[in-house]
Amino acid sequence: MKFTFCPDCGAKLIGRKIGDDGDVPYCEHCNRPWFDIFYNCVIVLAKRGDKYALIRQHSGDGTMSEERYVCVSGYIKTGETAEQAAVREVTEELGLKPLSVHLVATYAYNKKPMLMTGFLAELPEGEFSLSDELITAQWFDENEVRTKFKGSSVCDRLFDDIKGEKL
Repeated sequence: MKFTFCPDCGAKLIGRKIGDDGDVPYCEHCNRPWFDIFYNCVIVLAKRGDKYALIRQHSGDGTMSEERYVCVSGYIKTGETAEQAAVREVTEELGLKPLSVHLVATYAYNKKPMLMTGFLAELPEGEFSLSDELITAQWFDENEVRTKFKGSSVCDRLFDDIKGEKL
């Protein structure tokens, strides 16, 4: 989100050069800068053994094809760590609580002002119990995952980082 008016006093912001950041929206009344903000999300590739759980979900906002398989993802809630959000999202969407989650990398999502923190989650034995947000979830091997992720920027990069053993 880019600020035009001060969230504290409502004054129109001006551009002020601040260090190496260049022109930053600045409130002359409150004497403070207002840097752009973005949402923090998690993206989680869940696996069991040599199989990966991919989901198809209802788009809701039209930004994603309901035919595309993707990783589990979701927003980090206030007061929650990225690791907690990763466990919560996988548990909510797949109905299986991860045995472990491992941080892989962070990714800028260029379609929205968003930073995605990528994880690999190890799932226990058991059947999926899907949330209402999902159309389906299925297990795929490594070669199938590469095909399913083709054209999906963040999922594809997360998978590449995992297979490159960035952990």
